[in-house]
Order: sequence, then structure tokens, then C-alpha cells
Amino acid sequence: MRPFALERYLSKHEFAVRHLACASDPDTLRVHDLLALDPKARDRLLTLPLGYTETKGSLELREAIANLYEGIAPEDVLVHVGAEEPVFTFFKSLLAPGDHVIVLTPTYQSLTSIAEDLGATVSRWMAREADGWQPDLDELKSLVTPKTKVIVVNTPQNPTGGLLSPDRFAAVTDLAQERGLWLLGDEVYRGLEHGGPKVKSVAEVSERAVSLGAMAKVYGLAGLRIGWAVSRDRERLAQMETVKDFLSICAPAPSELLATVALENADLLRARTVSTVRRNLEAVEAVLARFPARLSWKRPLAGTTGFLRVHGEPASTWSERLLSQTGVLLAPSTLFDFEDTHVRIGLGRSNLPAALEALSDWLERR
Repeated sequence: MRPFALERYLSKHEFAVRHLACASDPDTLRVHDLLALDPKARDRLLTLPLGYTETKGSLELREAIANLYEGIAPEDVLVHVGAEEPVFTFFKSLLAPGDHVIVLTPTYQSLTSIAEDLGATVSRWMAREADGWQPDLDELKSLVTPKTKVIVVNTPQNPTGGLLSPDRFAAVTDLAQERGLWLLGDEVYRGLEHGGPKVKSVAEVSERAVSLGAMAKVYGLAGLRIGWAVSRDRERLAQMETVKDFLSICAPAPSELLATVALENADLLRARTVSTVRRNLEAVEAVLARFPARLSWKRPLAGTTGFLRVHGEPASTWSERLLSQTGVLLAPSTLFDFEDTHVRIGLGRSNLPAALEALSDWLERR
């Protein structure tokens, strides 16, 4: 497979830099803090048998996940290890060489690379910065061919922080239904809207759809490695489960228990992340107001990331110089199969202001 550009980049730098300013996951919790949310959780964890778990995920966890959606039952949930695994199980269970997939971009590379590796042709449906990171619906219609099998939407969107408007969301789901296409919704940032109503899930509005979620982005619990697929098409989930048998088979028992505790306190953990993101949004805006000739953005509408446009030089060159001279790590847009114009900034961590101070001092000196 084509190397995963972003993950290779983070693997090289993430745990060595002074200021990790491009992280997509927010501040995390210690096990002690998570157990404190449920007085009985500590004893449950300490007496937990460390054997195999159910391939589908424990009923308790699937019930907690189902409660995040409207009209979804525990039988409509398949637990995975992280959010990457369900991308693979979905595509592997559905695609054949020669099939065609349309992917809303810029996006996380696995949503394109896995389909390509399975022999599918991928068309990129581009979100436009000038339109507030909204894509053009006429362009989507022009991309559909007789071989199109899946439309992939990632909303809220990584890395832009864009959010499909309600009318566009409805148009996409209507088009998929009219053409008999599958919808794959990468929704790992769902619930982190910066204002307005919570976005719909494709699994809530279409039976021919699979929604992906995870503990990493909204709840700050990436280390649990718990993700899931939700669909009202239980035959599709069953086929994904047969693929999962060749991967993780099942999730770790301690992770399932801790994820259940977290989701039983979902509102509390979500509010914690949203509060940090909102503070950081204002901090970034203050920097942009000081250096409008150097950096700009379309303010993110949801999620934990934003896409800063770099003015005057390629973003990859700029970010390398920034890293070497300040220790501030931002992710250039080339890592997202996008032109060399932007960098991703992470908004979910409380230590971002220190990175912004270093960035501001550097811009001032230059």
C-alpha cells in the first residue's frame, strides 16, 4: 500500500517535539480520572476476566454506543479496534476491483488509500475553502458513474474543520438513495459542533449507510483503541464482522469496560473537549489578527482541527522551518493529498497557547 503520509510524519515527530500543535485528539484522561466517574467501575476493572470478548463488542458497550444515535439498536453496532479498522472492514466486505468510490476531500488518507489498494477507482470530491469548505453538489453528480458504489463523507471534516450544511447533507443522502449507492460516514468528530445543532449521522437517515465513530476525538480516549461501525443494514455489519475475524477478532476487555464508563458520561466528556476547543479557537484568531499577511483560515465549524492557509511560500517549507526553529509541529496539507498551501492545527489540547506564543514570537522575528 501507499505509505500513510500523515502517520509516518507523526511517527517521526509526535513524541519528540516541544510543541505538538497539530494533534487531532484532545486532552486525555488518566485511568484514575475515568474510574472516578463511576464509583463501581474500579472494582469491575480489577475483577475483570482478561479473556476474549465478543466479536461484536459487549452488549453493555453496544447499548452505550447506540444511545449516541436516533433509531439505532445495539444490534446495529459492531465494535472495532480504533476507527481505522472499520474503514478496512467496510471496504473489504463491499468493493471489488473496478468499482468506483467518491470521497469528500481533503480527508484522512485511509478513506482513499484502502479503496485504491482493493482495486477500486477513487474520485476526490473537493471541499472549497472559498465556499467555507463546502463542496459543490453539481460536481458530485458529475462524478457518479455506472460503476460508482460508495460515496464517502467525512463530516465534521478533518483537517479543515468544515461541516456539511444541512441542505448539502440532505442532497448527498438523497442522491445516494436515488442511485442505489452506499454511504460511508466518517463521523469521529460528530458531537463537537462549535455552534448550532448536532449533525445528523448517515446511519440515522439511510438504511444503506455505515457510520464510523470512535473514543479518540470527542472523548479524548485514543489509547483505549475503541471504534465502531453503525448501520441499520445488519447484513452489511455481518459481512464486516467476517473481515474483522482476520484482523483484531475482538476488542480488549479493559478497553471495552472503560469505554462503556466514558460513554455513560458522554455529555460531561464532550463538554470538556468543546470547552477547550472554543478557548483555542479564540487564541488562534488572535494570532491571525496580528499576522493577516502570513496566515489565514476559514474558521472551523466543528471538530478539533483547523486548516491554516500559509501565505508567501509553500506550506511544507514553512512548516519545516517553523519546526526546526521553534519546535512547533504543524501538519502540512500535502499529508492530506492536498495542494501545498495549508497546515493543520489541533484545537483540542489545553497546551496549545504555549505553541501559539512560540509561533507568534517566530512570526514577529521574521
